[in-house]
Amino acid sequence: MSHITANSRNPKPIPSLPKGVFKVVGQSGVTAQHIVLISPTKILIMDRAEANPAKLPNGLNAYNAEYDLIRNDFRPLEVKTNTFCSGGGFLPNGTFISGGGAEYCKSKAIGCQDGFQSLRMWLPCEGENCGEWIENPNDREWLMTSNRWYVSITTLPSGELFILGGSNQSLAINTNVLNNPTWELYPKPKPAADYKPVFMQFMVDTLPNNLYPNVYSLPSGDIYIFANTRSMIFNVARNEIVRRLPDIPGGSRSYPLTGSHVLLPLDPAKGYAHEILVCGGSERMDKNAKALQTCGRINLADPDPQWEMDEMPSRRLMGDAIILADGKVMLLNGCQTGFAGFLHGNDPNYTPLMYDPQAPLGSRFTEWASSNIARMYHSVAMMLPDGSVFVAGSNENNGVHTKLSLHQEPYVRFPTEFRVESFTPPYLTTDLARPEIVLTEGFFQNKVTTNDAKPVPVTYAQKLELVADLKDVSRYEPEVVFMLGHKGFVTHSTHMSQRMTKLVAALKDGNSTSGTKFTYEVDMPPNANIMPPGPHYIHMLNNGVPSHAVHLLLN
Repeated sequence: MSHITANSRNPKPIPSLPKGVFKVVGQSGVTAQHIVLISPTKILIMDRAEANPAKLPNGLNAYNAEYDLIRNDFRPLEVKTNTFCSGGGFLPNGTFISGGGAEYCKSKAIGCQDGFQSLRMWLPCEGENCGEWIENPNDREWLMTSNRWYVSITTLPSGELFILGGSNQSLAINTNVLNNPTWELYPKPKPAADYKPVFMQFMVDTLPNNLYPNVYSLPSGDIYIFANTRSMIFNVARNEIVRRLPDIPGGSRSYPLTGSHVLLPLDPAKGYAHEILVCGGSERMDKNAKALQTCGRINLADPDPQWEMDEMPSRRLMGDAIILADGKVMLLNGCQTGFAGFLHGNDPNYTPLMYDPQAPLGSRFTEWASSNIARMYHSVAMMLPDGSVFVAGSNENNGVHTKLSLHQEPYVRFPTEFRVESFTPPYLTTDLARPEIVLTEGFFQNKVTTNDAKPVPVTYAQKLELVADLKDVSRYEPEVVFMLGHKGFVTHSTHMSQRMTKLVAALKDGNSTSGTKFTYEVDMPPNANIMPPGPHYIHMLNNGVPSHAVHLLLN
């Protein structure tokens, strides 16, 4: 959306750092194997139960922490059950649910109960140190129907959580004996005591590389499921396959041959056409095997969807694919040799890529600035409300090992990593001032940009009247776009429920309210199939430069 407010401007703002920049900003306290943004300024970090440097008040080693994005420090958290290799998703009211995990702790210095079947709850709250885990592993109401290790959880348009797959215990690769080829819902349908998991043949057919299957809710109301090399469209209510999709060419793209998956941003101008991008992976479980260099992209709205293959500038395994504020995709972390698991990866890929979904085939990738920190197995990344990227984790060791050891046991090629990095994308380095969504009487009760105030409640198809302060309208023709995104839950290169859509917006009356301030009418998504209910963040961009996001609760 463009509008003219001056006669003479340069074409586009140019980044001073066209490849962006990494910077170490803090320490995570516990290994960042799982992360979720629980407020605009707080990230919940979850690890396996192990001897992290962070300590609880009772002297035990912590394996969960709350990371403060303003102060760049952490608060150790107590949790009863082992959160290792769990899944997660949000309920419509903003409550975060963690499901699954691993075995009980043998070490008295850590202390934890079996988490394979556990459900944990984190309630939305305000203020300092207000959040704590709520769980009751001794109550059947707080358990899933069965053990799930490497389980995927996705928020459905109904607001229910779709819980899929995993194995019955921890292992190197899934097997027919330990496979859990079922799905279930949370909250459990009534009567909960009689609820049983539902068998899914797809989770048998995709063995052995089918842990942490990739699941996305689609604008049709169905869901997309990918595991190994196979994918399908599935209707949960009818428990039936809507369509089987072609196998992706090349090797496997699921754990332990882990690729990166993302539902590309939706656009109402394109009828919310839904496309999936899958990058990297490997062909075999071999420490010397080269990671895949190919990406596949498939348009699920096509009557006859086929994989369109592309090639990255470098090979990548165990990478993260995150949607940036401008709708482009950043690929980072991982390695170029081996497979996922303890001591199985090598040749770190230090150089992130930017993928432009709108560019023509063959010219969609751009290499960005490299990090000097190896982010191997158990690394994470997520775009934050300020438009930067949070990067943390890396522990391919069986336990916490902070010193290199190449010639004696325990062998440590890549020490356990606690440094937190912030990546500044190029769009935050231009000479154009960042725009801002400002207070509007009757809508915003407070300025929800860098604080932990309650999210602004909004409803489907609601028309919001937003005031945008563009800051600078003298040099560039304003080009304003509004994007709504959900960050999801991140672990093991799997970004559960991550999604973004462009919003329909119109300049109201075509007049500036005060110099650089303009009023827009912005339409929320028409229904929950486009963006399932729960916490979301709205960015306003001017010429590709994003504002701080405003925290919304769509319900």
